[in-house]
Amino acid sequence: MSQPNLIPVLPESAPFTPEQRAYLNGFFAGMFSRVPAAGPAAPAAKPLEPLTILFGSQTGNAEGLAKRIAKEAGKRGFAPTIHDLGKYPTAQLASEKALLVVTSTYGDGEPPDNAKGFWDFLGSDAAPKLAQTHFSVCALGDTNYAKFCAFGKSVDERLEKLGGARAHPRVDCDVEFEEPFAKWLSGALGSLGIGVADSGAAPAVVIAESEAKPDEGGARYDKKNPFPAPLVDNRKLNGHGSAKDTRHFAFSLEGSGLSYEAGDALGVRATNCPELAEDILRALGRSGEEPVSGRDGEPVSLREALIHHYEITRIPPPLLKVVADRIGDAELLKLTAPGVNGELAKFLHGREIIDLLHGHPTAKFAPAEFVALLKKLQPRLYSISSSPKAHAGEVHLCVGVVRYDSLGRARKGVCSTFLAERVPAGGAVPVFFHSNKNFRPPASGDTPMIMVGPGTGIAPFRGFLHERRATGAKGMNWLLFGDQRGTTDFLFREELEAMRGDGLLTRLDTAFSRDQAEKVYVQQRMTENAPELFAWIEAGAHFYVCGDASRMAKDVDAALHQVIQSAGGKTTEQAVEYVKRLQTEKRYQRDVY
Repeated sequence: MSQPNLIPVLPESAPFTPEQRAYLNGFFAGMFSRVPAAGPAAPAAKPLEPLTILFGSQTGNAEGLAKRIAKEAGKRGFAPTIHDLGKYPTAQLASEKALLVVTSTYGDGEPPDNAKGFWDFLGSDAAPKLAQTHFSVCALGDTNYAKFCAFGKSVDERLEKLGGARAHPRVDCDVEFEEPFAKWLSGALGSLGIGVADSGAAPAVVIAESEAKPDEGGARYDKKNPFPAPLVDNRKLNGHGSAKDTRHFAFSLEGSGLSYEAGDALGVRATNCPELAEDILRALGRSGEEPVSGRDGEPVSLREALIHHYEITRIPPPLLKVVADRIGDAELLKLTAPGVNGELAKFLHGREIIDLLHGHPTAKFAPAEFVALLKKLQPRLYSISSSPKAHAGEVHLCVGVVRYDSLGRARKGVCSTFLAERVPAGGAVPVFFHSNKNFRPPASGDTPMIMVGPGTGIAPFRGFLHERRATGAKGMNWLLFGDQRGTTDFLFREELEAMRGDGLLTRLDTAFSRDQAEKVYVQQRMTENAPELFAWIEAGAHFYVCGDASRMAKDVDAALHQVIQSAGGKTTEQAVEYVKRLQTEKRYQRDVY
């Protein structure tokens, strides 16, 4: 009777770092995949091939994929080692022979926070020649942004310029990355010269979006199978007369088995505005009952597809290109030509699919053809504004409801108006959790926190503060909050003032931009209080930022460098190194969008 081929897996409690544990698990997987059943002696196994896996990750997707690469590589004869790009010893790069990189792009085509130092090194004169390196890059991005996968593309080009040989073509993954990632992984590992182990192709591995436990019926709730959470609170946070509509939403998790941590995000699978779907049907000249393929290939009606399965606001490039080619419009043909990102972005700003159809009514589409040109409707991720330790059985969000006028037409944010207008009290909202291990309150309750969260950026910090109260943490807490007007836009004012009153909030600094003639923002409060802010950081404080990536986060980062220079007596170069060290130590964390 043959012995079972058991592959040991190190428990989470084992005294190793995540990178060491992934390496050893991959090593064991590769080694034990060669152990033969009882029988004739087998030839000696080939030595495992070293493979270095680097990841640049802001919210955890790239890190999760790096672990999947290591697991699969171990089954194919490699000895994989995973490195966070923020901790990778760059002196090792010159000796790498097999290298796989998986990285996201952040903000306006920028590297993730943990990859900035590596990118600076890669672009410097100190970067080595990579004559012996064979590499491949998996880039993660979102085609809704002009600089789609820009950082991954830059890394790929730079590695080649340094003399590395591209073992397998780079793949640029949209938000639906599962299929292209799997194809890239198989091709990249194959191209690096190792075949699949004799036991056959490795089984597919599914990445978990949460630490959900099965409920009594055996269901497991995740991104593919979201939990129908009852909406138990929908409360406007702005006062009368505000130009904004910011909402506090609370959902019940009873019976879900779901759990989360402060700093995580909640995924919401919304539906589109039915009125907009009807407008598109009229523009297409269709009844809505025509059969088409849904998001997962199932047959649905065209109306169902437009409401539940596809994005129907932003104009996808393939649709614009087909309209341009079909009608021969000179302007559209110019906009869809390569290398016109600036002009295209200007055209698309404030313009939606319905405007394209109304503006070019001679461009006709069969129903199946039309939906094939659309992007699948993606869930929206929101920073969680609650703590599981303080709000047992619930999860909270702080969401700005998007409404505006453009080209003479009222516009609505897909998910924000879904939550605010189209879900009745107690109605079910499909949700799942997305872990954000790179955005957590300090492990020690004695560590000070500085939190910069204007507008809805306050969301995770409300959760952090409630968590600290629930755990009895003694560390100092400083919140910098800003919005338009103090009388109408001071979100969670009563809560925050109570926290300041009982000492949980050591400092609360506000910046209301329109309460005076000259606008004031949170970054100015930082520089005004530079000596104290720098003293907190020197005392070990963690510095957090949440909110708008395109402007606010950049301005806050510049202000932080300025504070370190002025209050710390540092040169520009020294301030840059100081901030890099904060990031490497996980003491400067951002959740920006």
